[in-house]
Amino acid sequence: MSLSITRLPTHWDAAEAYTVIAFIDLLRDQLWETYGDEITAMMQAADQSTGDECQIALAFDDDLDF
Repeated sequence: MSLSITRLPTHWDAAEAYTVIAFIDLLRDQLWETYGDEITAMMQAADQSTGDECQIALAFDDDLDF
């Protein structure tokens, strides 16, 4: 397997930079519209599974005296 390198121009004028940013925004919006629910579920599952096992689980249902 060989790696390929994609080279992007580093010097754009303002119009070219804006075009790229607009494209990325459109791409992000379309990906979120299509896969948003799946992404949210994936992130929630990952968040639940990466809990720190060294943390102490505290019960926060005690009465507060104030």
